[in-house]
Amino acid sequence: MKQVIVIGGGPSGMMAAIAAARSGARTTLLEAGPKPGRKLLLTGNGRCNMTNLEDDILSAYRSSDMENARIMLRSVFGQFSVEDTLRFFHEEGLLTSVEHGSYVYPVTGQSSSVLDVLLRAMGSLKIKMKFNEEAIAVEKAEDSSSAAGEGAWCVRTKTWAYSADSVIISCGSRAVPSTGANGAGYELSRMLGLDVTDILPALTAVSCSLPEPDAKAYVRVPGSRQPGKDSKRSLEDPLYAASGTRTGAVVTVFADGEMIARERGQIQFTQQDLSGVVVFNLSRYVMRALHSGCEVELGLDLLPDAPLENVEKMISDLSSRYSGMSIEKLLAGLVPSRMIPVVLAECELTGESIASVLKNFRLKALRLRGFDSAQVCVGGVRVTELDARTLECRSDDLKGIYLTGELIDIDGPCGGYNLQWAWSSGYTAGTHAAASAT
Repeated sequence: MKQVIVIGGGPSGMMAAIAAARSGARTTLLEAGPKPGRKLLLTGNGRCNMTNLEDDILSAYRSSDMENARIMLRSVFGQFSVEDTLRFFHEEGLLTSVEHGSYVYPVTGQSSSVLDVLLRAMGSLKIKMKFNEEAIAVEKAEDSSSAAGEGAWCVRTKTWAYSADSVIISCGSRAVPSTGANGAGYELSRMLGLDVTDILPALTAVSCSLPEPDAKAYVRVPGSRQPGKDSKRSLEDPLYAASGTRTGAVVTVFADGEMIARERGQIQFTQQDLSGVVVFNLSRYVMRALHSGCEVELGLDLLPDAPLENVEKMISDLSSRYSGMSIEKLLAGLVPSRMIPVVLAECELTGESIASVLKNFRLKALRLRGFDSAQVCVGGVRVTELDARTLECRSDDLKGIYLTGELIDIDGPCGGYNLQWAWSSGYTAGTHAAASAT
């Protein structure tokens, strides 16, 4: 029986270990932290959005090399699909429920249920789990008499050397470092000579300003107790007035004036950021555009169900009916109250009508929040470094080395997509790693 070593105890690593063991390999999982699945427990606000039933799920993923990523995605999902994932968990005794039409959760509403099922499956397969064992190097075994014993590869930690016929690197990304994520998998990949793209935070809030942050315009903060001092904030802190507001909108991302992405849903304003699931999903596009040097703007349609001409007529009719009333009061039924001062400030800056601003409220994207608040990362090992069918490294010198999950330059939006990529890539790599080791 041959030996497969899995580095990393996240979702893709655990699934890879299960697949390898089911395929007949003696399997050991090395986890750098004190226990596995720490990031898994946080997913879906602790409820674990396991996957998504969207018909065209592959179209949701992005990569710096979309042509080759599509080939890999089709191949990997063809071997372990959403249906295969649901069947796997159902057979392991985990019931699921569907929310919002396509979001799949464990029926218990607890991420811990998913982790418990995975650990139970691993235990039944006699997979060895070594904790507090951070891999610091993956090397060719010099000979069968080495400290690692027999095997083509040697995985070294600070305390031991493990022999392996195949190695699956599943260390995850730099996102959510509080769970122990430190990007070690990228470093292991670079040490092996693999080409790794720039690693950037994604699925997080976007820091914004009004289009002309140096303009001498101010917004009034409702409820301020010190009008002379605190009731005005410069546009260097442009979202202060709207902070705490939640509202529905269609959000469009423009890079150097060209539309690159659009999504509809609820958004949330904070003092410096634009947040909410819609913004998290679009942040993948914002990050890539900013990193490439583009000027990036977000266009918010705050009244997506009302055509521009209808909004113009409504405002005109209200102005005529309530002659002499302040514009803030006239807009009370159209815009959340804390948004009104910022909308009026943008009208002043751009010279646009109120209706035009409500239909195309522009914010300049400055940056994304860092890895601490990012759910995933953009970038990773280039897809062309791996066999699209097996996820094994293409280089003849690296045969027997496989990668999974977030280490690969493929990322998805919120909604279970990234976990599905973890399940599919983990199962694919584990199956082939075991086969190549026999």
